[in-house]
Amino acid sequence: MALDLTGISNENEFYTSHYLASILEDDLKDLFSTWTKAAEEGKGKPPADRLLALSRDYARLRSELARERDSEERLALQRPFLSAFLAALGYDAAPTAREMADGATAIPVFAEVKKRNGAPEIWILETVETDEGDAGATDPLALPFLPVQLPPSEQGAESRIEALPLPADAGEPLTLEDILTDLVFSLPEPPRWAVVLNHGLVVLADRTKWAQKRTLRFDLAELYGRRAQSSFRALAALLHRDSLAPEGGLSLLDTLDENSHKHAFAVSDDLKYSVREAVELLGNEALFYLRERLHEGVYGREMAKPLTDECLRYLYRLLFCFYVEARPELGYAPMKSEEYRTGYSLEALRDLELQDLTTEESKNGFFLNDSIATLFRLVYEGFNHEEKQTVLGADQGTDRHTFRMEPLRSHLFDPERTPLLNRVRFRNHVLQKVLECLSLSRPKKGGKRGAKKRRGRISYSQLGINQLGAVYEGLLSYTGFFAEEDLYEVHRAGETPDELQNAWFVKAADLANYTDEEKLFDGRLRKYAKGTFIYRLSGRNREKSASYYTPEVLTRCVVKYALRELLKD
Repeated sequence: MALDLTGISNENEFYTSHYLASILEDDLKDLFSTWTKAAEEGKGKPPADRLLALSRDYARLRSELARERDSEERLALQRPFLSAFLAALGYDAAPTAREMADGATAIPVFAEVKKRNGAPEIWILETVETDEGDAGATDPLALPFLPVQLPPSEQGAESRIEALPLPADAGEPLTLEDILTDLVFSLPEPPRWAVVLNHGLVVLADRTKWAQKRTLRFDLAELYGRRAQSSFRALAALLHRDSLAPEGGLSLLDTLDENSHKHAFAVSDDLKYSVREAVELLGNEALFYLRERLHEGVYGREMAKPLTDECLRYLYRLLFCFYVEARPELGYAPMKSEEYRTGYSLEALRDLELQDLTTEESKNGFFLNDSIATLFRLVYEGFNHEEKQTVLGADQGTDRHTFRMEPLRSHLFDPERTPLLNRVRFRNHVLQKVLECLSLSRPKKGGKRGAKKRRGRISYSQLGINQLGAVYEGLLSYTGFFAEEDLYEVHRAGETPDELQNAWFVKAADLANYTDEEKLFDGRLRKYAKGTFIYRLSGRNREKSASYYTPEVLTRCVVKYALRELLKD
């Protein structure tokens, strides 16, 4: 049964989207097999079946809540269901209060899991929807606690904890989002996981990802409305106590996180191949335009380096736009603006990466070229950046029917740095291929003949500085040059050719000196016609320039011990 993630939201890419869509199911097969085997041995129903068995109770709860407006009564109505829901996931509901760092404030904890040393590992925090709108529509992170949720102090307790968290100005009570940020995850010994839930939504927060607001959300109304078993299998796998805090060893979610990051690094390896190919595509298309449209001679050796540098700059501009559009927390690309997102963004053009170009105009026109040129100009010059905040809409500073972009006066986007490419227009089919290279992982080799090779979409929000740095480092190794006559690629016999490794090219007159095992075939002998722009690894360029990207493990170590000396007192 294919994994159905309907009703489960991957907020800000808790895991990479492609990982969830294409790889997660394989990584959970062993867990599902363990559950099935345990059920066959009479050890109880699988968690997903136990959750599904609550469908009738959930429908009854929704009906009762629709008629009840009192917050305390709503809390009392939802608790039996939430207790049963958590029990199916391996948790024991036992409402208690936990003191915060100030010693005078406490928050209600609905259930918890502790480490062996008594420190908290998981806190489950209950909220109750107080709006009179559609039940289950309110984000539990946007709700406060209610005073009635604090259990009465036990007799003989050293101190009575009665305060609920309030902001410094004693205004509106803090929401659960504020409480997690300011109180829970800032404790001297904070829990690793927080599960915030009401009868409508469940939110899983990982302390290590909370700063980026990366969470998993489970829409109970959607899940119980559809009652798809595979959806509940996914929910159970991602929320079960044993998945978050096993008795021993690495948790399942940490294993999935590691696999997701490995996939991201694999994608960055794919990107190394793609950017090399993209530079070649841009260089050869520039030569085509100069030769065929502007009727210029373009084969001088002195032109190879400036052409290479400008194609790299163009490519870096694309990578920058991909990155900032995928990272809303950077606050630069106005992706909340529909006008920008649908009319100017690179993300909108990315959707055209696999569109069939069937007409002469669609293949050889310049829509993509002109759209990207407009985007680059917006980044460099800015748009509406001098207007006051008063023109903004009410949605957290989002412009209404327009958008704002601050000018980025960097060398990267400076048009004076690309005088050659400023005179060139790239045809649609070439830029489409470039966008495809930068948007999709490489096709996997092998598999059954005729089988469609699934390509994942590269998630730039998951590509960190390390992966992009590795791509940048790789580009420093290559040299762009022109084939001054027809050239053929060869390699060492017995070795698998790799486009990221050193390349060897020979003239037609020298081919007789090489065996078929040393010649490179792509169906036929790989040939580079005279005048072709080639961008490949050449000699010791990177070693001579000392251009290496330092791995994060080393930079973290340097920063850690440097700061330790500075901050030791």
